[in-house]
Amino acid sequence: MIGRRAAVGGLVAGALVAPCRSALASLLKVQRRPSETFTLPNGLQVVVLPSRRAPIVTQVLVYKVGSADETFGQTGIAHFLEHMMFKGTGTLAPTEFSRTVARNGGRDNAFTDFDMTGYHQTIAADRLELVMRMEADRMLNLRILEKELTPERQVVLEERRMRVDNVPAELLDEAVREQLFGRHKPYAMPTVGYLEDVQKLTVHDLSAFYRRFYAPNNAVLIIAGDASVETVRKLAEKHYAPVPRRKVEPRDRPA
Repeated sequence: MIGRRAAVGGLVAGALVAPCRSALASLLKVQRRPSETFTLPNGLQVVVLPSRRAPIVTQVLVYKVGSADETFGQTGIAHFLEHMMFKGTGTLAPTEFSRTVARNGGRDNAFTDFDMTGYHQTIAADRLELVMRMEADRMLNLRILEKELTPERQVVLEERRMRVDNVPAELLDEAVREQLFGRHKPYAMPTVGYLEDVQKLTVHDLSAFYRRFYAPNNAVLIIAGDASVETVRKLAEKHYAPVPRRKVEPRDRPA
């Protein structure tokens, strides 16, 4: 009796799973959208994923640098720099980037991970040039000033306390990584940094890190949404191509 029930159950389960697999396969097929990739003369790789479902676009600029590229004693610098990227350039006042995006009906944010740092905006398709121009501007012309760094340091420190120091699971994860990789190793160091390191990072430290890694030949630009490859290519050549490439050292990663 048990065997029969198991057999019947297996048939029923199979009958239920088969359509689900078929539906999933169809969904994945639908969502696999065509893309095109090209590279500007300065080394910036551009990926375009056109979609006409809505008159909006998303721009994502990913730099190939994260917390695993930091040195011990300067942990948290990649994440701190992410915050400072919103503090102005020669043409944009502090916080003006995000205020401009919001004023045009869009939204923006950023993230830092072990191997990458990304900046993204979603906005109406006819505002794509606006966000491309501003993003290219801060790739080259970021201004890191003491008067902006000092208050932002407190924001970063509070983020550390809120997301790590007050969350036992995060403290456990940090301790496990230190034991697994060794405390001085890239993937052991927390993305948000150690408290004592963040407290002593300077304008010079952040500026040097920015100049070292924030280069077109160390980044990937992704444009998804209601924009043709031709449009993206034209705008990328106009705004990103003038940014000069820099010498970027090969990554030091464990084998």
